[in-house]
Amino acid sequence: MSLLTVALGAGVAVVVAGGAVFSGIASAVVRTESRTIDARGIAELDVDISAGSLEVVFGDVDEATLEVTSGGGAERWVLERDGDELVVASPEWMLGAGWIFGGSGRATLTLPQVLERTVLDAQLSLAAGDLEATGNFGDLDIEMGAGDATVTGTARELSADVSAGRAELELAGVVDAELTLSAGQLDARLTGDAPDLVQIDVSAGSLDLTLPEGTYDVASNVSAGTVDNRLDTSPGAVHRVVVEVSAGQVILSARGGLR
Repeated sequence: MSLLTVALGAGVAVVVAGGAVFSGIASAVVRTESRTIDARGIAELDVDISAGSLEVVFGDVDEATLEVTSGGGAERWVLERDGDELVVASPEWMLGAGWIFGGSGRATLTLPQVLERTVLDAQLSLAAGDLEATGNFGDLDIEMGAGDATVTGTARELSADVSAGRAELELAGVVDAELTLSAGQLDARLTGDAPDLVQIDVSAGSLDLTLPEGTYDVASNVSAGTVDNRLDTSPGAVHRVVVEVSAGQVILSARGGLR
């Protein structure tokens, strides 16, 4: 047996042992932390998830409550107010420390039930991990670098920019929507009245948009890829859909129509 083989074997053993040690550390320190903040007068929600998992719900609480379960760094999650804006953010780990201590963990933001009837503007940013949110939104801005996001409820103005990963949106009452997809998958289902304008820009990936039944003026510019338009269309219709496709696939259909 050569010295090189021995050295490589020893290195592998150290890595495996080290991984087991770090895993043991993470398991040993897993804990749940909870904090609260006054939610009266909130008009905006700002969520920034670098890693980890966050669910936004409404419940029987008097104040906005953030509960985090993590193998380390639960105390580094941010829950604060900036005027009428509620800010929630996960930790930003350096040099792989998040992996060593089990990542940013799982968090649940519970808002007072009374806010479920309040229109909130929201900016939801997900760099990696998972995000699930429901609400009655005014201006809804979603930015995704990677991961999985599910957003439901209502919104008036919708902007969704997905660089990678998968986003699933189901929203009622949208008047104007701007959907941008660089890679990955974006599934959007809009209900209620037909939107005035939907703008779609796809560089790669797959975008599946379901709209309320109605007649639409659809304009498309396709460099590569495909647009599968199953909508009822008529030039000059008051409801407009504008599609730009550099590559990838766009499917347009109406709720109750052909899929």
